[in-house]
Amino acid sequence: MDQKAIHCRESLSFTIVCDERCFVVNRLGALLKLWDRTQLFTFVDRESNSGTARQLIQDLDDSRWSLFLIDDNNERWYGPEAIPMILKNLPFGRFAAVLYILPGTMWLTRNLYRLVSHTRLIIARRPA
Repeated sequence: MDQKAIHCRESLSFTIVCDERCFVVNRLGALLKLWDRTQLFTFVDRESNSGTARQLIQDLDDSRWSLFLIDDNNERWYGPEAIPMILKNLPFGRFAAVLYILPGTMWLTRNLYRLVSHTRLIIARRPA
């Protein structure tokens, strides 16, 4: 039997935990749901009611980011680190994920994401 076939790993599935109160994350999450034709991603937001979902939302609230990604092995990527992982698992996103190897791309992503996430935190703390 071919050794490569034996060691071939099953595809992972991912859970995206996101703060839908952030306008940018909300819109990007909606687009991602449309693009995820293979249903590789499971989405958890504040409307999710399971105990696991509540714990994941608490983990999100304890972080400084407005989203994080978890794979089946419980490896986590927060904020801007999650974006290339999400992209590379979309059919058309592999090309976009390659752009992250260009110098300065991840720095730019981190800073833009930090600005969006910081704005989310300010808005969330504002009294209604």
